[in-house]
Amino acid sequence: MRKMRMTRYAAGLAAGALVLAACGNGTDDGAGNDTGTGSDTDNGSEGDDAAAEVEPLTVHANDGTSYQANYNPYSTSALRGTTGLIYEPLVISTPMQPGQPIPWLAESLDFNDDGTVLTVNLREGVQWSDGEAFTADDVAFTFNQLSENSALDTAALRPASATAVDETTAEIEFEEPRFAREGAIGNTVIVPEHIWSELDEPLEFVNDEDPVGTGPFVLGQFGEQMYTLVKNEEYWAADEIEVEEIRYPANTTETLTTRLQQGDLDWSGGFIANIEQVFVSHDPDNRGYWYPGGGAVNITINNEREIWDDQDLREAVSLAIDRVEVSEVAMQGYVPPAHPTGLPMPAYEEVLADEYRDMELDFDPARANEILDEAGYETGEDGVRTAPNGDRLTFDFEVPSGWPDWVDISNVIEPMFSEIGIELSPQGVSLEQYVENRNNGNFDITLASVGMGLTPYDMYRNMLSSEYRPDEDSEDQSVSANFGRFWSDEADEQLQRFENTGDDDERQEAIEEMQRFVVEERAVIPLIPTANWFQYNTVRWTGFPNEDNPYALGAPFQVPDNALIIRELTPNN
Repeated sequence: MRKMRMTRYAAGLAAGALVLAACGNGTDDGAGNDTGTGSDTDNGSEGDDAAAEVEPLTVHANDGTSYQANYNPYSTSALRGTTGLIYEPLVISTPMQPGQPIPWLAESLDFNDDGTVLTVNLREGVQWSDGEAFTADDVAFTFNQLSENSALDTAALRPASATAVDETTAEIEFEEPRFAREGAIGNTVIVPEHIWSELDEPLEFVNDEDPVGTGPFVLGQFGEQMYTLVKNEEYWAADEIEVEEIRYPANTTETLTTRLQQGDLDWSGGFIANIEQVFVSHDPDNRGYWYPGGGAVNITINNEREIWDDQDLREAVSLAIDRVEVSEVAMQGYVPPAHPTGLPMPAYEEVLADEYRDMELDFDPARANEILDEAGYETGEDGVRTAPNGDRLTFDFEVPSGWPDWVDISNVIEPMFSEIGIELSPQGVSLEQYVENRNNGNFDITLASVGMGLTPYDMYRNMLSSEYRPDEDSEDQSVSANFGRFWSDEADEQLQRFENTGDDDERQEAIEEMQRFVVEERAVIPLIPTANWFQYNTVRWTGFPNEDNPYALGAPFQVPDNALIIRELTPNN
């Protein structure tokens, strides 16, 4: 039986002492007032009394002028804090600690030799916030619910069945090896059987009256302009939680900037232009931000278009791009140029192949022109090249007009393409049109992003896997990932190799081979990493993750990292 490796948190939790540093973020109404009062929902009277001892944690996690109550962890409309703080996972896996799951509701997860049966060994003494005991029956129910209702299985775990062996042991069976999905399985939040088994339509359940979870917080008050969570005093690790109350005030993009300037927010996540001037300079001793890579933004070519069959053309496009200028002009220097593998740093630095570890993407338009000249791309009188098959290198370049950073990127790279004889025509379109054309392959070249997932496998699966390839006979030719339509038996073989083994060395070899398809074959052309937007203010709370202590992704909307951060926050007295 193969046991998942657990981090030093295991000993820390058992002993009741965690040693990692943490982070927090939030917002209030600017005057410290609870703008959510007047609600008929109040489950936190004891927490409110305790909250007087320390200041609330005020969090900005998403933009919006008002809230609608929804604490359903399966719903895309669930309010922040639902997952991680009310409902908890079995273990916590974060890309900032790859391959090192942290025990949470489960003390360990053990796969059988072929990765088709997972044994879940639960922590003892955990109870739901309504006082009912948390048992293996809840775990079995949760995974059986995913099996029976695919709409709930958003991580595509596809469990076949689950059973409770005893009060603290559950077994989850899969039809195929699930080694590659162990992080996602562990991150699955568990719901109480005694409540959710009574629901006919779990996705439609807004769960707004008294959400019952195992987490460190319960619902305090709800209002359209603010809702609060208060500490669950019966939480299984209550001694580790120093935050007594979390406030989530509604903010627009404009009010977010104002509240950050005024110092009203402890923990925030959003794009802020001129962050140093607007935010940090007002109190540099306490204010900071950290934008680690959270994925990748790639120049995505449509590999089903014949023009892109030529490796020389793909290589020339990559050489034409000054990624430093893209970073500094379009992204205000918030993110660096992409790594040649497309993997975001520092999270995936450890898995880089030795030959690529110190590599950088070159900017060399002279060499790009040489490559195209030698490959027979002739330059016309208007400066635009023609491919050997007679096609002019003229391409539309659609980006969502409501995404200013991508609009800036398209304007920055347009003259770079022109320097090598490619006419790029940036076009701002609606988000709906962009998504439709991207998903249906109605483009020659575009921008597309991919999330980092929990492992490099997750990223490469979304960029390289043929599992997303539409059936040739189907009228629907859309894809939900691998937007560049890079179909490769060799890439699929390496993805399958990773999926079918629990051996770390073999997994690493597979990941290194996947890197080659991006670095050598230019399946996609990495541009910049996406940013995990995160700002913090330590006037009231300390322990935020940062570049020196990158134990979690800092954005307050990032789950389950938010649970790690809350556990580490300490009042700054």
